[in-house]
Amino acid sequence: MAKALLIIGYTNDFVADKGSLTVGKPAQTLAPEIMRLADQFLSQHDYVIFPTDGYRLNDPFNPETKLYPAHNIIGTTGQKLYGQVGSWFDQHHDDSHVYKLNKNRYSSF
Repeated sequence: MAKALLIIGYTNDFVADKGSLTVGKPAQTLAPEIMRLADQFLSQHDYVIFPTDGYRLNDPFNPETKLYPAHNIIGTTGQKLYGQVGSWFDQHHDDSHVYKLNKNRYSSF
């Protein structure tokens, strides 16, 4: 049975020093372990899935518009995966076991 690694919300807006809702250094230190796990899962033909916030600017139908500053706006640098993890995705996104999915709510399911 295949397994899946979910890497949730590892975007520039959440991880980069100047991200709009950044966690900063604590999240940045996770990159080597995230990449190690992603390589491990992919080498075993398991899935690597990136559920990623994806919003439209000032969306009146999304409650997060009123709760948080604008973040992870579709098509912006802020929504791109951060740093080396983003580079890993760019190298592997054509693999049939690697997916990036936009989501517009807290849940990744």
